[in-house]
Amino acid sequence: MLDAAALRSLADLDGPERAFLTIYLDAGDDPSVIDARATRVRALLSDQPAELEHFEESLAMAREMVESHTPTEGALAVFASWAADLRRAYALPEPVGTTLWMGDAPYLRPAAELLDEHETYAAVVLDNTKARIYLVSADEVDEEGRVRGDIKNRVKKGGWSQKRYARRRDKQLETYATELAADLVTLDAERPFARLVVVGSEEPARALAEALRQDLKDKLVGSRSVDGNASDAEALGVAADLAEQGEREAEQALWLAIREQGMGPGLAAFGATSVLEAVQQARAEAILVDREVEIDGTKCRACERVVHGTPETCQHCGSSDVFRVDLVEAITEQATRTGAEVDFADPFEALAGVGGVAALLRYSLSAGHAQREEREERERRARAPREAQADSSVEGNTAAAEPVAEPVAEPVAEPVAEPVAEPVA
Repeated sequence: MLDAAALRSLADLDGPERAFLTIYLDAGDDPSVIDARATRVRALLSDQPAELEHFEESLAMAREMVESHTPTEGALAVFASWAADLRRAYALPEPVGTTLWMGDAPYLRPAAELLDEHETYAAVVLDNTKARIYLVSADEVDEEGRVRGDIKNRVKKGGWSQKRYARRRDKQLETYATELAADLVTLDAERPFARLVVVGSEEPARALAEALRQDLKDKLVGSRSVDGNASDAEALGVAADLAEQGEREAEQALWLAIREQGMGPGLAAFGATSVLEAVQQARAEAILVDREVEIDGTKCRACERVVHGTPETCQHCGSSDVFRVDLVEAITEQATRTGAEVDFADPFEALAGVGGVAALLRYSLSAGHAQREEREERERRARAPREAQADSSVEGNTAAAEPVAEPVAEPVAEPVAEPVAEPVA
């Protein structure tokens, strides 16, 4: 199963040229569709013999994995590189769209979107007599524990006996909720979850919310009462709705935090150029991406610099040996390497208005530092063409000077050296 740890290890792999092949194959799709895409890639790499060789060798490796792991449900993700000796295949719980990709790194965006959309959450289904704790991930629902409640029903008797009964009942609720909260702490330490939802009777649910440790209170995204006769399957359906609602609310909360920083302290980046720069400097804490946005980028084979846009020469070193990349993919890979969170959101107007991508930053560069970096970058860009021209001039001058230097050195050195040496001897 492809999880966050596997995604991080794949994100650490990249190179100066297109040497990594990625295939996503949905269950039910004929593997022969890969052949049509492979034909197109061959045509596109016809002027890059080294990368074409990488492709053919990696494709042979990938075919073996597809043949032995053809998916019957969900999808299959295959990552292969002949140059890096990479062979990995992962089952995915849902279709992501069949595609073949040849790039400078494994293509992670479809897998990253899937993991973001199906983050693991804990669901507590409870009433007065018992509670069940479930851990729900993209491909499975595991029951992780049970706690007995045995909370007595309320009574309508009056007087001191009713007060004593109420105190005992409150104590039982507190004990029940405390034990359940402790089990959730243990579960989160052993198998971390992103969100917590509670479904069931209102009174014990309220007691549990009060008993939770603060970090788990922060993960609690919703609580809802259900009929006491509801099955666990029905309760888990309600829990899934709450978790999805929590995901949408988290996306909006991230946008609001980014927007507030953009209008205030400045710990925010908007648009592809600024977000790419922030993630390259490991300054990005969380990145919000329109899941439908497509942004072009360019990578230099000489210095491996990635930039926003499609320049014909490298803006860093001046080399013309560049190729196109998916900039959202490049941002996703770098974010995964540096531990930044990436949230893929359904399109909304405000995010589209800033280019479809924005980031919350860990720290900002000082004005002086930023100006210095900008000045150095301008100087670097100005020097690059001159240095390239100077290099070509030196090569030309060297080639012209060689035949002249040899005859001059030989006749002058030999006659002068001999007569001076003889009289002294």
